[in-house]
Amino acid sequence: MTTQTTPITETNHFIVLDKYEKIDQSGASYQSESALKKELIEDLINQGYEYRRDLNSQAKLLANVREQLQKLNQMAFSNKE
Repeated sequence: MTTQTTPITETNHFIVLDKYEKIDQSGASYQSESALKKELIEDLINQGYEYRRDLNSQAKLLANVREQLQKLNQMAFSNKE
């Protein structure tokens, strides 16, 4: 990887640079859906998200959303809500 700097904007008084490390992507022309999904999950885990394998149905996902909203708002929903 090489560190590169490119100007984002320039004026007479200042310049804003973007610094990034260029990743060699030679040979990366096609990525299957499963590989893309795996990479997304790995990226999210690296950012601190938790991968919950047990949330594998819509009902379980909605139950988790309800639980998290109740925790966040410090309240309990009734079954009608």
